[in-house]
Amino acid sequence: MNDQPPEHRHVRLAEIAGTAGVSRATASRALRDPESVSAASLAKVRQALAILGATGQTPTTGAGDGAGSSLIALIKPAVSAGNVDPYSRLAEILTNRMFGLGIAVVHIEAIAERNEALLETILGSEHGGPAISGAIVVGGGAAGVLAGMLAERGLPLIRISNARHDDGISRIYLDATGGIETAVAHLVHLGHRRIGLAVLRDSAAPARIAGFRRSMAGILHIPATRDQAPVVEAAGGAMAGVAAAEELLDLRCTAVIACAPSLSFGLLEAAQRLRLDVPRDLSLLTVGDVPDADVVQPPLSQVVYDWATVAQSAIDEIRAMIAAGHARVHVDYTVDPDLVLRASAVPPQRR
Repeated sequence: MNDQPPEHRHVRLAEIAGTAGVSRATASRALRDPESVSAASLAKVRQALAILGATGQTPTTGAGDGAGSSLIALIKPAVSAGNVDPYSRLAEILTNRMFGLGIAVVHIEAIAERNEALLETILGSEHGGPAISGAIVVGGGAAGVLAGMLAERGLPLIRISNARHDDGISRIYLDATGGIETAVAHLVHLGHRRIGLAVLRDSAAPARIAGFRRSMAGILHIPATRDQAPVVEAAGGAMAGVAAAEELLDLRCTAVIACAPSLSFGLLEAAQRLRLDVPRDLSLLTVGDVPDADVVQPPLSQVVYDWATVAQSAIDEIRAMIAAGHARVHVDYTVDPDLVLRASAVPPQRR
């Protein structure tokens, strides 16, 4: 019988490689020389170590503040087929920075029907796994629900989301409405007057729509009714994005603000089907992170967050919460996005 605490249990190389889904050689190199393997392989091996309770074998850099040997859960909502994860870049930065600090990370995808089981697994009450010291929860939906369940059980955590709730949970609020205002202002500056908004049909939609109409009214000095400031709410998936885009194109919009990657890609596909050129016939500006936005044709102009700063802030806060224990201070602050100009938004042309 092994009496060692789970976090110091040593496991065989084959077990680490099998859990990580990499070869034994890759697992060995990741343990001996982390810089000799790809970031993706290193993340898999370190996640396997955390799952197996062998975090004592994880390379560390000596964080030295009591949180360096912590095991942190990084929780995101599961992404359904056909959708693009808008937080993939943030999760990558969070993972790499925590590993660099010697913090083991367990990645968890929240699914509504599995939240009860995930709750018990995270807290370790049934399975005797390694104790998770805290959690960073990215996004809403099932992940937001799981965050509330964990907070009720006293686990230190911080949320990163674009929906504001008065639930007492520490959070970094990504101000999408401010991003929409920035997008409207830029498109109006280019000369657009017929601007549409495409949003996902979720809990953040009402605030985004209200912010869009306020911005249109304030910047263009119009009533910003449904006719003057058209909005389409769409379900997830590329085909829903295409349908939303086609509706806005039928309304003769010269520019569209898309609030999700699937909507941006759907709009590009819809324009292609209608033999419209982006940006000559239609300008597109995305609020939020679209993977590889700089290599899409045309490269997408975006209103995006400084994910490196957001990630570092979240890590600093969760480490402080873990160190402070019950004396931890509540965190609630807002991050405004920045405008990144590329090629998808230009002054309006006749069509």
